[in-house]
Amino acid sequence: MQALTIALFLGIVATASACASMAAPGTTVTTVTTSVTTVSADEESSGLLTANERSLIRKTWDQAKKDGDVAPQVLFRFIKAHPEYQKKFSKFADVPQSELLTNGNFLAQAYTILAGLNVVIQSLSSQELLANQLNVLGGAHQPRGVTPVMFEEFGVIVEQVLEEELGNGFSAEARQAWKHGIHALVAGVSKTLKNPEDLADPQTKLSLHQIRDVQRSWENIRNSRNAMVSSIFVKLFKETPRVQKHFAKFSSVAVDSLAGHAEYEKQVALVADRLDTIIAAMDDKLQLLGNIYYMKYTHAERGISRDTFEDFGRLLLDVLGANGVSSDDLDSWKGVLAVFVNGVAPKK
Repeated sequence: MQALTIALFLGIVATASACASMAAPGTTVTTVTTSVTTVSADEESSGLLTANERSLIRKTWDQAKKDGDVAPQVLFRFIKAHPEYQKKFSKFADVPQSELLTNGNFLAQAYTILAGLNVVIQSLSSQELLANQLNVLGGAHQPRGVTPVMFEEFGVIVEQVLEEELGNGFSAEARQAWKHGIHALVAGVSKTLKNPEDLADPQTKLSLHQIRDVQRSWENIRNSRNAMVSSIFVKLFKETPRVQKHFAKFSSVAVDSLAGHAEYEKQVALVADRLDTIIAAMDDKLQLLGNIYYMKYTHAERGISRDTFEDFGRLLLDVLGANGVSSDDLDSWKGVLAVFVNGVAPKK
């Protein structure tokens, strides 16, 4: 049931339905209104936890929450253990840790989490209600870049605080009940959350997942890169003859006669190798951005339009598909190509 705890963490603020009015000494009073929906369910067949586990969770939580310091301690320890997550809370993102326990916004967040946790725990007997709440919770946090791992880490902190607060009252059986609950809740929330590798880097706009897909699929076909680039150029020149005019050394050569032309083959090799270099360095943020800026600078001087880059990307996707690249990997290629096109030739 750690998951309960967790589920509430980074966002019960957004989940709605919470009922609690609590205040910490010397701080602003925060009132959270809770509306708990009562749903009857067979205590023995919720599919989430046994009746005994649910009872243990409720009992230990009811005991622990009597101490008004529990909620602030849980959130404080979570941030102390994972300081990088403090930035997720805009209202106290830059407050020094030493001042958090007396900061009104921090305490408001802590008690909101407590209120939300109460709602989740009261909903344990209804699999349907709990599933709906987890969907809402996951959906609210997905845009913020929250990952299942963060919820798991929060659950660990909750378990530690409960053990310290309850002492012998937090039995091995109760601990196991919380573990089962947390595991189930994290699994439910994870359906609507992104994994870390799916989160786009704020600067490059690419996710690690996209980069890996592109690099892996390219490695399988890179030995044919010259032939692929040549086929793209031929199709591009036939579709849009004016594009060939950008290449002075073979601008007047008939498209069907380009193969074997020395200058054309040099250009094909140059583009193919540059493409290979860029893909190989995609997981290095500085090199990736550097390559984009370099291409933007060099191609702007030649007056190459955004349409040309878009057409090249479209034809590249066709070639990749013809060479066996899977549809899932092609989706990653589409995302990567969009980033490159927007970087090299921004929309005006």
